[in-house]
Amino acid sequence: MTVSDRKREQIFGLITEGENLDPVNLDLFYRWVQTSHEALGFHPSHQRRFDDCCRSSCDSIFMRIYLGVWILRLSVSSPGRARAQSM
Repeated sequence: MTVSDRKREQIFGLITEGENLDPVNLDLFYRWVQTSHEALGFHPSHQRRFDDCCRSSCDSIFMRIYLGVWILRLSVSSPGRARAQSM
């Protein structure tokens, strides 16, 4: 499985969106969570972590956004990405 440049650009766009997301606007928040979850499909362990921290969490919206952005960043910079590209 490879991580395409298009997928990486999508993830970077979601990172930017998350960094600028207004935590009061729940509609945009849940749309961002769903889109980010789908975008992480290439990396199942990060997708599960995103589910635990952002979709199923009881933390504040601010904390869920912070963790979501962190996981998105991790997904495009982790050694697992290099392994996925070489397969």
